[in-house]
Amino acid sequence: MDQKVQGNFQPNIQKPSDEQYFKYKLLVENELGLDWSKEKKYLLHGRLNARLFELGINYDQYYDLLINDQETKEKELFYNFVTTNKTEFFREPSIFLWIRDNILPPLREKIVSGKKKKIRFWSAGCSSGEEAYSLSFETHAMSGMLSHEKEPYRILATDINTQAIVSAYKGIYSHELVKNLPQSVLNKFFVPVPSNDGQSKLFVIKDFIKNLIQFRVLNFLDQQYPIATQFDIILCRNVLYYFKEEVRKVVFEKMLGYLNPGGYLILSGTETGYRTKAAEKIRPNIFRKTN
Repeated sequence: MDQKVQGNFQPNIQKPSDEQYFKYKLLVENELGLDWSKEKKYLLHGRLNARLFELGINYDQYYDLLINDQETKEKELFYNFVTTNKTEFFREPSIFLWIRDNILPPLREKIVSGKKKKIRFWSAGCSSGEEAYSLSFETHAMSGMLSHEKEPYRILATDINTQAIVSAYKGIYSHELVKNLPQSVLNKFFVPVPSNDGQSKLFVIKDFIKNLIQFRVLNFLDQQYPIATQFDIILCRNVLYYFKEEVRKVVFEKMLGYLNPGGYLILSGTETGYRTKAAEKIRPNIFRKTN
């Protein structure tokens, strides 16, 4: 029997046993590559609590539903529950400044000289879209100096979390999420609209920016990614951190394989220690693919 959770009510579902938790741990590690070697029972309980109450089932029954019922999108919903989507516009500002000062100028020159038609970016693990849009804002300032009818760049943005991808595609953000952006950025790239309650404003990304970004669902554990493009810049920040060590290495090398010669793979400033023969380490978290 389906039971609906009303308002802010939080049902009190019993915490999973060690045996129950271990089954979910294996599922998450095998299908998403996430590192649950540290105790994550609190996370599982906190994020599944309301869903189990809504369905009227326990942890064992929900696990069986995930494993056996191929006709529903429950596993997709489960992925949404257990993945983290923390981000913000221009997160780690120094990285965007480095892109603006060191990467975009030579790419711009290639566009001007006709050696390159499009600059291509990949926001890998894009969450709710703030990173991809920030990259677009920064690149638009550069491309605005060019005498092209069409913007000379495109951005692919991917995430495993379908709810995050839908949110990113809509490009609607609360005042809280945009409050630190300069007014000039808000004026140029957003349309303010009233919220449903009429008490506050929402900010919607303008279509000319949205149209330059393709949002897609992608699981980094897939053997092959459905991507036919090579990129000039790949941002994969605060993503590898959550993976098991062996998965981190595989995904890291796979990312490098999607770069054009001379292209850049940029990790978070806290994700350091990676080594590879396929790229030159420019900074502890920035790699340039060798020719």
